[in-house]
Amino acid sequence: MKRNTLARGTSIRSARFAQWVVLACLMLSVSESWSAGRLYRFVNGDGRTEISSSIPNDRVKHGYDVLDETGRVLQRIPPQLTEAQIEEKRALEAAHRECEENWRRVSAMYQTEADIDRVKRQNLDAQDTAIANEQANLLVARNQHDELLSQAARMERAGSSLSTMLIQNIERASSQIKVLEGSIRSREAAKQAIEARFEAERDAFRQGECPAPPG
Repeated sequence: MKRNTLARGTSIRSARFAQWVVLACLMLSVSESWSAGRLYRFVNGDGRTEISSSIPNDRVKHGYDVLDETGRVLQRIPPQLTEAQIEEKRALEAAHRECEENWRRVSAMYQTEADIDRVKRQNLDAQDTAIANEQANLLVARNQHDELLSQAARMERAGSSLSTMLIQNIERASSQIKVLEGSIRSREAAKQAIEARFEAERDAFRQGECPAPPG
């Protein structure tokens, strides 16, 4: 009984092993058959198109086609990019991302170009109002400064010494004039920046969705 059981076990293991061998051979055969039928089309060192069962290592970077035995293209491998092309591709992708971000922003903020004009006008009006206020304050500061200088001149003509308070008031008025003049210049520059910013907003709105970068 034991011998029969052992015999059956050995027979089963032998059968399974035979099945694995057959399967492995079949897979190897299919693989070899597929590899044997694969061809490569590439441009050789002389600039001529060549079809071969293998491709030289130095031609891989230039790109090639993988063909079946009938000449049908199975896969197209593009040429490897140069450093300059990689940098150009990155720059184009970055520009595309920026374009998409701008489009999402302006499309969420504005419905029409008239909306862009309205918001721009609001920003410019705010700067104009601030400039007008500062110009009025500047006029007052200059008048005060002139009056203080006149007062100092009269005291000097009378032979009197200038008081510490008068000198400090003159310096304070002079400093205030410089601050106001600088602020007005900054606001004028801000108006130019507003014009440029909303012109870019208009361009982004007119362009609409961004075309995908090449490649």
